Amino acid sequence: MRAPSAWPARLALVFLFLALSGASLMLWQQLEQSQQERLHERVSYQASALTRQLESTLQSEVGSLARIARLWNNLGRLYQEDWETEADLALRGFPAYQSIQWVGPDLKMRWLRPLQGNEAARDFRLPTDHPNYPLAMQAKESGEQRFSNSVLLVQGGRGFVLYTPLYLRNARGDRQFDGFLQGVFRVEPLMNELLDQIDSDEFSLRLLENGHSLYSRERSGTLPDMAVDVPVRLLNNDSFTLQLSPTHTLLQQLSTPLPQVVLGAGLAISLLLVAALALAQENARRASALQRANRRLEVEATRREAIEQNLRDSRERLQLIIDLTDSSHDGLFIFDTRSRELLHMNQASYASLGYRAEQFAQLLRDNPEQLLPGFHDWLEQVRKAQRDNQSRIFQREMCRRDGSRQPAEINTQLVHQGAREYLIAVSRDNSERLALEARLQRLSQLDGLTGLYNRRFFDHQLKSEWRRLRRIGAPLTLLMLDIDHFKAFNDKLGHLAGDDALRQVASLLQESLQREGDVACRYGGEEFAIILANTGLDGGEHVAARVHELVASLAIVHPGSPDGRLTLSIGLAVAEPVGEESPAGLIARSDQALYRAKHEGRNRTCIWSPNGVKIDPPV
Repeated sequence: MRAPSAWPARLALVFLFLALSGASLMLWQQLEQSQQERLHERVSYQASALTRQLESTLQSEVGSLARIARLWNNLGRLYQEDWETEADLALRGFPAYQSIQWVGPDLKMRWLRPLQGNEAARDFRLPTDHPNYPLAMQAKESGEQRFSNSVLLVQGGRGFVLYTPLYLRNARGDRQFDGFLQGVFRVEPLMNELLDQIDSDEFSLRLLENGHSLYSRERSGTLPDMAVDVPVRLLNNDSFTLQLSPTHTLLQQLSTPLPQVVLGAGLAISLLLVAALALAQENARRASALQRANRRLEVEATRREAIEQNLRDSRERLQLIIDLTDSSHDGLFIFDTRSRELLHMNQASYASLGYRAEQFAQLLRDNPEQLLPGFHDWLEQVRKAQRDNQSRIFQREMCRRDGSRQPAEINTQLVHQGAREYLIAVSRDNSERLALEARLQRLSQLDGLTGLYNRRFFDHQLKSEWRRLRRIGAPLTLLMLDIDHFKAFNDKLGHLAGDDALRQVASLLQESLQREGDVACRYGGEEFAIILANTGLDGGEHVAARVHELVASLAIVHPGSPDGRLTLSIGLAVAEPVGEESPAGLIARSDQALYRAKHEGRNRTCIWSPNGVKIDPPV
């Protein structure tokens, strides 16, 4: 009897090998794509973080000039000596300034700090054909600050100008334009000052103005085709873009050999599986031949022994491939989504969670929610993401054996074989990256010198408390504090001593707060602010008195002060948020009280009231 043809079975094995190889290639492509997506996410995240910090840093300086303008607008034109003191404080707190100027209502230069290096601007008058003239007129009409594009400065070089309009009240109470308070910045010193504290060797940076490069900081090995552009809004000006390009160094850090290992393992497993099936087919054919020809029994037995040896060798090679996956730090596990039976898992899948292999397999099969909380919802999300061709990388948590939870970034791929559905999952412990993101978020809210909250957090917290206290009908007290004669302190003892004094004052301000909801912030330079939520006048006076007492207990020698020691002036104001629109009025009243405390001799607390500022005696 003639044996049936073996060609249909061989063709089936060929098609099976092609299908398994195709699945391995698809998985390899997905892993390669996920690596590129992680790099792009890292660059995008870093670009956004740098942009936020750049805007925040420049916004602080905008706030410094706005504070001087509020004093001018609320109290009348400042004396030149007071104006120069305020300007010098702003210049000292931000070295990227070229100058701070007062341009009178006739647009002619009146006052200028510092004079050295800015002699060319002494008699400057803003002409109507100057590129910044329309912007200045917008600031005058709107009453709001305006930040210019880059222009040629009369001092030489390119720079930016921040226009802050000033106003006076005439005898009838009408507002009258009184010129501009101008902050002038050179392009390169400004960008160096803003970027020095956030620079990284893993990226190249460029600042674009209307698509043209205005400033660049290049690193070797840059990948320009992977650059990310993030718009930068500097006050009202949205002409700028921050462009971030990764380097080969970052690419090497984020790249892993896992895609190549998975591709090689998949192809090898496919080849070995097809070879095993072919050998099994050959074994069956020869067994049939043995039944039909007893004379070839010995030959067939010998050949069967050889085939069995080949199978043993194949199993050893397969085991070698599986052992290779155990060398990876990322977990790899493959299971049937219906029965949740594991097809394969490497050592990293269970060892990093504190399980043994059989414990991990049993939990996945019998109680997957205990191993991966929200397992069933996550499985549906995986199916939907693959069906809609969306990202199949999920941020989840996996439960360790001791009950704690481990963050896990899981890359998934669904594979269908006949009526069965298999999930290939590659998990990675990304707790360090999540901790870094949280730390960056916290650092963006803190002042680097004193450790107190910064101006950005102050603005956010004041608005938040204002809305909360308006709902419950409770008062809000604000204390504005300023170190007396601080310029003289720095001139006599040096800036290192001044920084140390700022840190000591910040520490005692924190110590003076006795309730969890109270917040102390560094407002700018040597000026601080304390927000006392749900607190009236008595509570504010108590905190102010405690601050004076703690400052006196420090007994910091101040050779430039009439008291011979370091002291504080405090402006205090109380608001009822339910009866006011915004906290801006509270800030202005606290500033007025602080300004009055300064002019009444310092080292005292002044309290704002509708009938005038109440002045406490000196401490």
